[in-house]
Amino acid sequence: MAEKPIWQRPFTWLFTICCLIFIILIIFTLVNDKFYRIPLAQVTDVKEVHTKHITDDHHNHDTKHTQRLTLKMLNGKYEGRTTTLHNTYAESQADSEKFSTHNKVLLHVGKNLKDMYIIEKKRDTLIVTLTGIFILTVLWAGKRIGIHSILSLVVNSIAVLAAIAIHNAYPNINLFGLMSLAVILGTIVTLLLVIGWNLRTGITIVSTLLGTFICVGLMQLVISLTGGNGLKFETMGFLTLPPTEVFLASVMIGSLGAVMDVAITISSGMAEILRRKPDISLTRWALAGRHIGQDIMGTMTNILLFSYLSGALPMFLIYLTNENTITYSVSMNWSLEISRAITGGIGIVLTIPITILLMQFWWRMRGVKR
Repeated sequence: MAEKPIWQRPFTWLFTICCLIFIILIIFTLVNDKFYRIPLAQVTDVKEVHTKHITDDHHNHDTKHTQRLTLKMLNGKYEGRTTTLHNTYAESQADSEKFSTHNKVLLHVGKNLKDMYIIEKKRDTLIVTLTGIFILTVLWAGKRIGIHSILSLVVNSIAVLAAIAIHNAYPNINLFGLMSLAVILGTIVTLLLVIGWNLRTGITIVSTLLGTFICVGLMQLVISLTGGNGLKFETMGFLTLPPTEVFLASVMIGSLGAVMDVAITISSGMAEILRRKPDISLTRWALAGRHIGQDIMGTMTNILLFSYLSGALPMFLIYLTNENTITYSVSMNWSLEISRAITGGIGIVLTIPITILLMQFWWRMRGVKR
């Protein structure tokens, strides 16, 4: 049967429509100034009026610049009017921001234009562009599976945000319990969309949830036995919730993705081996699954570790810059992150034998001759 020309394939039309939608959205973000309720202005001119070299108590050097910005109001009752504003920023831009000509900025305006300050840059164009590149790349690489992946991402995001919203509205409801329900729902929906419904999907769902909840349960046991010594929950001091509850919820969500990836990889690999070699013995089949798990175990653990540590890297560098010791900086900024990574690593390791055992059960359910 002759293959359809590329322009006659449904996916080609879907991809083209998505491209057009994102192009229209990007153009819209460039001209949507009047749709903002918050005052919006564009920088039309920038002049450097002052520069000062500064040194703090820890001998850290920086340079402060003062800009005179000319702003043209783009919406609201001051639309079309021009005003000036001074902006001071440090060259490191750690807690301040440099503005350039043509930047659009969000403003807080008081009684008049002289009583105002810049809140932040208008970044909707950048956000829409990056989102479009991500979605189009997933669609182009994954085709139908890419569509399912995007849908599962949306469902997972809605589930987690809904759990947070419910807890915010009803604080007496346990946050960890709500997150557990969100994790279960997200796992089921994701695997059904990615794999489809069959017995192997059920095995992957069960192994993912078992690996995730067992590793979280082990972390809870260790915290209970040690009293949480060594975990710097002081970094969560601004919360009005029990820090252990929030920490365990974050561990569960963070570990889920890696554990699910391991479960899918092992179950898919073992199913493909069985399809290609149906006369393989049960022992050799289980050994092949173990080899697959060993190949991905180290890389997945490293992914977890680096993703967790990267989030706390800026604060870690600030601690070092202010002459704190490395050990103190690590304990204050990375103790929770390292604990999350180790717990996720335990979940990854436990998921390997769990998945293999469940796949052996699947073998027996199919009645394959040994």
